[in-house]
Amino acid sequence: MSEKNPRRDRPSTYDLWSRRHYVVATAGIVALSGCTSDEGTDPGQENGEENGEEENGVEENGEEEEELPEGVSEEEFETGPVPDVYMSATSLGGEMRNPDELQTKVDVQFSEYDEALENAAHEPGRCCTNCADYIPDKNGDEFGACAEVEGYIDGADWCTIYEELPEPEVPEGLSEEELPTAEVPEEYRTAASQADEERNPDELQTQADVNLMESVEAIAEGTAQPGQACGNCAEFIPDKNGDTWGACAAVEGYIAVEDWCVIWESIGEEV
Repeated sequence: MSEKNPRRDRPSTYDLWSRRHYVVATAGIVALSGCTSDEGTDPGQENGEENGEEENGVEENGEEEEELPEGVSEEEFETGPVPDVYMSATSLGGEMRNPDELQTKVDVQFSEYDEALENAAHEPGRCCTNCADYIPDKNGDEFGACAEVEGYIDGADWCTIYEELPEPEVPEGLSEEELPTAEVPEEYRTAASQADEERNPDELQTQADVNLMESVEAIAEGTAQPGQACGNCAEFIPDKNGDTWGACAAVEGYIAVEDWCVIWESIGEEV
């Protein structure tokens, strides 16, 4: 996408960070409770919980540890195998995954988004969720896979073989300016979203109302969190007619997988 799409080139007026709620636990709370106890001693200290150990998935520095899918070890998370639904699935860019021709995460300098910002090859806003090789969450565990890299993939991560998704061509008979409000093809009008929510043409918001824009731009400016794009949103209705456009169960007009808006919702929250 070398040129900006005018239909999405709008100033951001929403701050998703304030819309979504996170519970951030800190090790300091444990220490404080110990100081105010009658005994003057935190029982956790006797068990070595203040010696760099983790409790309830929270690291000592207060950052939340990444929670692995149930029953998946750290080794399996890094190298696979991934669930059967991903084994030979098709990526956002239309590439089929071949389990016998995958690179390791080490090979591609796989990293979390914050760490990727320090990599000279990284450009702000780019992450797995808007990469052509990404295969979005299909089983509600919040993780996806990659057509090129082994193991489980978090949409908020990044690697050096990141491939930009191509801008969908404007459908025949429409202009680019008409896409945000155009009537979508028949197969989308009352279709079910990725989380089985049925689209009601009479109860849709406008793209302007939800501040629709490209996810790369939204993430780069801090409006969206890394890992969020229409392609892995519960409301998204994937391409059904081969024109590479999709639709939305809650928003009117044509929607691309690499777009994003303020009502983004994780598939895992609904599946």
